[in-house]
Amino acid sequence: MSDFVLRMYDTLPHAELARDALLAAGYGTEQVQIEAMNSEAGPVQGNFTVGDRSDRSDHSGIGDSGDYGESFRTVRQGAIIKLTVAVESDARHAQAMDILDRVDASAS
Repeated sequence: MSDFVLRMYDTLPHAELARDALLAAGYGTEQVQIEAMNSEAGPVQGNFTVGDRSDRSDHSGIGDSGDYGESFRTVRQGAIIKLTVAVESDARHAQAMDILDRVDASAS
């Protein structure tokens, strides 16, 4: 049996913690792969059509009540780091999932 465990991370250090825990548990370096899905300077989730003009007073009332800032200013970077673990059995799949769950819980 050949299977994979996949996790997505927002930061490289968090993904590296997970990889290090898997390597310490006996997974080989060829089994645990980290891949950057896009650049840290790449696209983010937010409002691309309006932009942040909440500091301007000439925007026809938008933002005067604070609605603009609440709706459009917050920008969130999506998960950009993919960690893939190749596993050869159901037991190793379950073990990898358990390790990753513990690492994710401790990093929160």
